[in-house]
Amino acid sequence: MVFPQWALFGLCTAVLSASTMLMQEKFKVNGFAMAFWNKIACVSVIAPFMVYYGFPQETRFYVLIGFSALLYSISDVVFYRTIPNVGAGTVSRILPASVIFSFLLWFVIDPASFSSYLQRPAIAALIFLTLCLWVYFATHLRKCAVSMKAARTIWFVLFASVVGPLLAKETTNSTDIVHGIYGYAFIQALMMIFVWTVFFYVRKPVTSSVLLSRHACRYGLMIGCVNALSNVLGVIALYKVDNPAYTSAVGFLNSVFILLAYAIMGRKNDGNVIAGIGMVACAAFIIILKAQV
Repeated sequence: MVFPQWALFGLCTAVLSASTMLMQEKFKVNGFAMAFWNKIACVSVIAPFMVYYGFPQETRFYVLIGFSALLYSISDVVFYRTIPNVGAGTVSRILPASVIFSFLLWFVIDPASFSSYLQRPAIAALIFLTLCLWVYFATHLRKCAVSMKAARTIWFVLFASVVGPLLAKETTNSTDIVHGIYGYAFIQALMMIFVWTVFFYVRKPVTSSVLLSRHACRYGLMIGCVNALSNVLGVIALYKVDNPAYTSAVGFLNSVFILLAYAIMGRKNDGNVIAGIGMVACAAFIIILKAQV
């Protein structure tokens, strides 16, 4: 059996995603500064490819990417600010909850889609049992103070995780693969840098000494280079797979890679690990089941 290319790119994306979270946990860069320098690195790494391949020409591409840039301009700052406080492992185990929320929300947006599941009773039954199991794990996680603190802090990141992948798929589908792979990450990063620059001069979320510090520049750029590669591989995976749900499921393995890294480093896990991993597994299983309908 040939190992699918999308799965390989998805696994690489998960490993790199785990790496960026672990590095931010270790270096504890200010959230705003981390997000800013992360995208500076992204632009720097991808710029040569943009010069060579050129920019996408489709107006729809820029409109959609503009919405995602605004969304992630807020989400990224919250994300990087939270990791040093509650730990990469805790955050990585909470984020997959967005899959459950988006799955249930879709029935509200499109009630007619419920009938498609009723036509597949076996799949519907498995989905129902998985949702019940997710509720069981979530109930146990609610008793964990560390996990609940993280959940309250990253609620907007969860929201972005629901809407963002839908925007990403629509955006990349609006242009060809070459322009989509590099153009998506590059143009989105430029738009986000613009938003943060305006916000910095208007609201002063951090001082210039913090934003331009050697610590923020060095580690922000380092993490940004890893994240840029992760973004490119993630977009390639989207183009290679028939159903983007599969890449999302593989991406959740970043929580497992973080657990492995903790074990190797001898670091104590924060929060209810069993309940957290159980919720991640349920989210991944829901994705796979949805793809069968």
